[in-house]
Amino acid sequence: MTRIYAAVSNKGGAGKTTLVTLLAGEYALRGDRVLLIDADGRLNLSGWWRLCQSKNNVPENISLIVAAAGRTIATEIARLRSLFDLIIIDAPGIDGTVQETIIGCSELVLSPIQPGIKEIEAAGQAAANVCAINDRRGSHILHLNVRTRITIPGRNLEAYRYIRPFVVGLRQAGYETDLLDTELFERNVYREIQNGLGTLQMQELSEPIRKARQEVLNLVEEIEARQRAAIRGDAA
Repeated sequence: MTRIYAAVSNKGGAGKTTLVTLLAGEYALRGDRVLLIDADGRLNLSGWWRLCQSKNNVPENISLIVAAAGRTIATEIARLRSLFDLIIIDAPGIDGTVQETIIGCSELVLSPIQPGIKEIEAAGQAAANVCAINDRRGSHILHLNVRTRITIPGRNLEAYRYIRPFVVGLRQAGYETDLLDTELFERNVYREIQNGLGTLQMQELSEPIRKARQEVLNLVEEIEARQRAAIRGDAA
């Protein structure tokens, strides 16, 4: 059955597109047929894809379409889902009907959080939006937060230390959200692949690439473990 994930944050520059490309590359490496949907008006994901095409770095097992309207997104998912194992949507950074449609179509919503108050607040809003849709529909869409662009010095920032208790507070308030243990560090390679180099998994295995690959592998395995636990919870 086709899985549908969405990257959602109302804060521009939070790291949604980078997160989407990293996940797509890892799942494609595993043999999954991955469809990326660029629903963000800034079209950063499409820009990366065009650069990959121009440099003959189009990744295997990955396709991309642009769909900016909620009705179009729903139509394209219905039309294409049988052709893919995984659909990942890069959602617009604006709370509205399109974002609501994307969340409603998804089984998992991921929000990147950098150690900054605005990014943390944006992730909280995403969790609230997921909760509201779950309440209205009786669904169990899972919301997970991913710490991104982390640095060793940044771990001493007050905003970084605030992330975990903030998410704990959301859970105590009844939101179906959680914080992943895996962190994405501030790595040059994550920026470089956005210049049309394909996916992380296509890069020559230098030591920095090896570390980044392990980081993304850990992230995917943790996501899948959380998904399995959520499914078991629903079944129970």
